[in-house]
Amino acid sequence: MNLNGIFNPENKFWSFMEKITDVFFLGILWFAASLPVFTMGAATTSLYQFTLKQADNEEGYVWRSFWKAFRKNFLPATILWLILLAVGGFLAVDLWACMNISVPRPVRTLCLGVLLCLALVYALTALYVFPILSRFHLPVKKILTNSFIMAMGNLYVSVTVLVIYVIFGALTYYITILFPIFMALAAFVSSYLFRSVFARYQDEAPENADEV
Repeated sequence: MNLNGIFNPENKFWSFMEKITDVFFLGILWFAASLPVFTMGAATTSLYQFTLKQADNEEGYVWRSFWKAFRKNFLPATILWLILLAVGGFLAVDLWACMNISVPRPVRTLCLGVLLCLALVYALTALYVFPILSRFHLPVKKILTNSFIMAMGNLYVSVTVLVIYVIFGALTYYITILFPIFMALAAFVSSYLFRSVFARYQDEAPENADEV
């Protein structure tokens, strides 16, 4: 057995453990930066910018990279976050009304089915918004459009990412204190899937790639 290989810092195992350690600190940074709530969009964009670079083996220093991305993307990320909150709130109110307002059962069933389909499309689209912002230089409207196109055009990836977040969300229910770490781990795992999707589009529009 080659002990030099085992204790070599360039060993794949230690490289992976270094990434996981970075994810741990990323989770704490993401949570701290998200506490004002309206900053959650910028915090999530910073989280994804780092985890996507981890997937490309291009990560740098956690603290410096996170806050640099936070400052750079704050305005568009906040606008996008508020838009997502508004749309999500609208859908939530509609679902509540559908369940509580007295209407004929067939009408309720039809409305509920339509709203649940819209909610699923919304959730899948929302998954792409901040990863796209972290990777590409695009205006807000274009990010929303591309998020929808990518989510619907890569359903198998979109659903897989959604399942990843559901799994880590379920773990959070049982170990609430690890919520920030679980969310960072979900972003880390999903970044490898997003990378494969983005690669298909970067060849078409390389001038929009975010190289920061």
